[in-house]
Amino acid sequence: MTRLASLAITLLAMPAAAQDVQSWNTLLLQGPVDGKLLLWAELQPRFTSDASRLGQFVARGAVGVRLKHDIDLHAGYHFQHNNPAPGISSDEHRLWQQIMAPVVRNSNGHALITRWRLEERMVENAQDLGWRLRMMWRLQLPLNGKGTAGPLLISESFLAFNSTDWGARRGFDQQRSFVGWLQPLSPHLNLEAGYMHQYANRPGRNPGNHVISITLNRRLG
Repeated sequence: MTRLASLAITLLAMPAAAQDVQSWNTLLLQGPVDGKLLLWAELQPRFTSDASRLGQFVARGAVGVRLKHDIDLHAGYHFQHNNPAPGISSDEHRLWQQIMAPVVRNSNGHALITRWRLEERMVENAQDLGWRLRMMWRLQLPLNGKGTAGPLLISESFLAFNSTDWGARRGFDQQRSFVGWLQPLSPHLNLEAGYMHQYANRPGRNPGNHVISITLNRRLG
């Protein structure tokens, strides 16, 4: 029970433990590799304590298929090491499946894209499997036509389907809101940089995290 209590405290503390400015840095490789076959490979170190210490590390990979109208289906694996405070750590493993599709897209490159991701979350040395749904909306507004730079807005809501022995609580889990800039660096490489506010539903704790988010997105195909 002591170990499970320690794990619960660890998971409840992430990501709500950090009450300062964080830095999340993502390297993402995605796109078609052979006709309709898709690849997703992602690394994401997250720094806390005024971006001075590695608080989380995420490695995510998947394969998928592309359907008509650019509807993408993926299924993959997610590893996450959590270190919310010195001497406190845990490892989480997830299976995940997602569907991503354009809702609105026009010839000048303006696009509204949605992504719905289902996660099956497992924490080492705990028993329960946590189920969570993530619903993301992404608005791209290039200023000078398709493939040019412009504002980028992202909103993602998290909903947990069940409570677990490691600290997950059923219901609304968190909300991430991003405001930034999408800058093409080459025909297949984009830089996405900006500010993200993360609201985490953690009763009795400071729920807000301020995040500097930087992503290098390499598109295949």
